[in-house]
Amino acid sequence: MQLQSDTAPHHLGGSAPPPVARPGPDYRLQLGDGIKVQFLYQPENDIDLVVRPDGRISLSPAGELEAVGKTEHELEQAITERVAGHLREPKVTVTVTKVGPQNVYVGGQVERPGVVSLVPGMTPLQAVMEQGGFLPTAKRDSVVLILPTADGKFAASRINLEQVLTNGVPKRVRLRPNAVIFVPKTWVANANDVVDLYVRGLIPALPRVGVGYSLNNSGGGGSSATPSSTNGP
Repeated sequence: MQLQSDTAPHHLGGSAPPPVARPGPDYRLQLGDGIKVQFLYQPENDIDLVVRPDGRISLSPAGELEAVGKTEHELEQAITERVAGHLREPKVTVTVTKVGPQNVYVGGQVERPGVVSLVPGMTPLQAVMEQGGFLPTAKRDSVVLILPTADGKFAASRINLEQVLTNGVPKRVRLRPNAVIFVPKTWVANANDVVDLYVRGLIPALPRVGVGYSLNNSGGGGSSATPSSTNGP
């Protein structure tokens, strides 16, 4: 799968970026989100929770559960299946009560790889500068942007930040929560390689977002990551 170079990203497997996730039926849980879990017939088990830094939640009838990346409905199903052997006719409702801190992640050839607090309108270049800027070894015209999509997969594209820095090309790309900006040493031709680095948690300070995903190739030359039952190293 070849990536094309441009200031604006060429999204793999689609001609336009996926919509920004907002709290609602299709919203997928993120780290730090607050949720309310209610049991219609066993209200004594109702509880307010915050999604932990490891992406999980804990409630007494169900134990430990993965929450990050799930919609309210998907988490309801997971909890219902877990408690079915302990509670009679469980009817579970999950509601997002608070959206957690919004972060993006910068890795590769930058001064301080790690987490950046997302502010409205932030661009990839601004995120890189927040982390001290590029190292001399950075391949600034082959920066990879990895975006979580609304269906829990990932979309990878390449952006040319060299044009922004040297030619004053307008910055048209805006970041969204949990985006990853990866600055390589060399030209990136295969997005799978970079997504694999992200998935396996090799970017310093990257929390457990995406861990537990395995890389697959989708039709049409696209790249995506889908949930896996095992965690990467």
